Formats: sequence, C-alpha cells, structure tokens
Amino acid sequence: MTIKSQQGFSLVEALIATVILAIGITGFISMQASFASKSAVRTAINSLIDAASSALAQCQADKTTGSSLSYTYENNMVVTVTLNKSCNIAPDECDAVTATASAEGKGEKPFKLTTYVCNFK
Repeated sequence: MTIKSQQGFSLVEALIATVILAIGITGFISMQASFASKSAVRTAINSLIDAASSALAQCQADKTTGSSLSYTYENNMVVTVTLNKSCNIAPDECDAVTATASAEGKGEKPFKLTTYVCNFK
C-alpha cells in the first residue's frame, strides 16, 4: 500500500472553517447593533441633562424663566423642562429649584436636577 501525501483541504475542513467564520461575523454584527442602540440611549440622556442644566442656569441668570421650557436637539428630539418653582425669589433669599427634563416620544425616564437660586441685590 502506498501512502499519498495530502494536498489541499477536505470538504469537512472547509465546512468547519465556514461555520466558524459565520459565527464570528454574526457576533461582530450583534456587537455593532448593541453599541448603536446604547449610543442612542446615551445621546438621549445627555440631551435631558443638558436641557435641565440650561434651564436652571437661565433661571439663575435672569430670574424671569417660565415654569416650562422646550429645547429641540439636532436629532429632532424635543425636550421639555418643567421647573417646580418660580425663578422670582424674594430679595435676600435663596430657594431650591428643581428642573425635570423629559423627552417626548422617547422611553427615557425623566431627569431631575436641583440647584439653589438666590436673589441678593
């Protein structure tokens, strides 16, 4: 009996390599999809934080801010900020004002931010 030297790949080896490659590509695509969805959630949360912070800064600066403000971000997300108290604080006093930011049509929980607004003139 003569022993032949093996050349190339057998069909079984090629099938196993194809299965391993398919599993790797599927894992890579699912990681990309997961990252994209988490990135959108982070963007929404950052928009809520920014809107609440901006409303409180405006409240501290000019004391004439209304009780509800709306901001529109570049991804067409509308964020509404509601203040729990008026920004018109009595002279020589400070009061805690809470801004609650919520996004319309998004599944994110409202974000609350509290700061003190003072009126020392």
